[in-house]
Amino acid sequence: MRSRRILVLPLLLLLLQLICNCRVAQSLPDIIKIGGLFHPSDDHQELAFRQAVDRINADRSILPRSKLVAQIERISPFDSFHAGKRVCGLLNIGVAAIFGPQSSHTASHVQSICDNMEIPHLENRWDYRLRRESCLVNLYPHPNTLSKAYVDIVRHWGWKTFTIIYENNDGIVRLQELLKAHGMTPFPITVRQLSDSGDYRPLLKQIKNSAEAHIVLDCSTERIHEVLKQAQQIGMMSDYHSYLVTSLDLHTVNLDEFRYGGTNITGFRLINEKIVSDVVRQWSIDEKGLLRSANLTTVRSETALMYDAVHLFAKALHDLDTSQQIDIHPISCDGQSTWQHGFSLINYMKIVEMKGLTNVIKFDHQGFRTDFMLDIVELTPAGIRKIGTWNSTLPDGINFTRTFSQKQQEIEANLKNKTLVVTTIL
Repeated sequence: MRSRRILVLPLLLLLLQLICNCRVAQSLPDIIKIGGLFHPSDDHQELAFRQAVDRINADRSILPRSKLVAQIERISPFDSFHAGKRVCGLLNIGVAAIFGPQSSHTASHVQSICDNMEIPHLENRWDYRLRRESCLVNLYPHPNTLSKAYVDIVRHWGWKTFTIIYENNDGIVRLQELLKAHGMTPFPITVRQLSDSGDYRPLLKQIKNSAEAHIVLDCSTERIHEVLKQAQQIGMMSDYHSYLVTSLDLHTVNLDEFRYGGTNITGFRLINEKIVSDVVRQWSIDEKGLLRSANLTTVRSETALMYDAVHLFAKALHDLDTSQQIDIHPISCDGQSTWQHGFSLINYMKIVEMKGLTNVIKFDHQGFRTDFMLDIVELTPAGIRKIGTWNSTLPDGINFTRTFSQKQQEIEANLKNKTLVVTTIL
């Protein structure tokens, strides 16, 4: 009898441990709702949001016992009151996180509600603020870090003078480190703003008359082609001109008419070319006729960041589920209760390291995107091509992958069948 009691006790302990493990492992609900706030012009981001949810549900290695359900709300980019009501509506049905919106007018109001209710808020937009709210994770690189990329490439090229053309005040914020870095040199730089009229030729003529050949262009992706086209019309797209475009979406602009002009047009690209080609091949919005087939030239940075944001949330929630029991329940904006796991999930997102459409995703303790890499792209006769990389972790992050012989061949190809006029003065 005594030996039987000794055997039963370990079996009971093992059974209790299995029951406890099952309770912890099955703590997440079968359905996990996440809210997405999108403006009428955000169809591509909404598509990325839905595609990310579908991909996670199909991949049983993340949240294997739960299913993500996307709750979409479409809001005006300027109506913060309406945005707040939609957020409260999402909280009432028990969402575990809020994604978006893009507009700064509505995003700040959404963020204040998420902070008050302790609900994770994930953004993918450019944000100039030097601090992050407690419940916010923004996957877009911070302006100070991006500005360092512009400083490094201008120094690598050895530009002593250049002209900055910017569209609005955000451009000055983006380029502030470049302005500071050049402020210690005796060589002058010029800063000019694009007009709202759409006719940029008077401004471009003034720059041409100054004999400046180095241009830093900071404007919306939609304006890039028109600015370059008008520059071509007045003779500012020659072999002697170089343009550094600050937009991370230069690869989405149709630059075919400038491919053979010999002008150096360079920019940065956040998304990973190989991963994007593998992931987004099946994306489409046929019913709206906006994006019949996705590829590298149709996917913008914000779209890829939205896709990565959903995966970041899912991975962090998966990791948090292994360490504590999580309860997701409806929350009222009029009540005093908050989500007790919100801060824990935010902290997990800040320590998670993963690779997505925008390369390695990693954050510092303040919630800023850190340790990321950008592709350096250039317009060639064959189109936009990657010519190097910039790494934020290196002192001089520029690394050109093009060899000297390849560069020499490009120069020879540009000079072929051209007549050079040499003038001397006694």
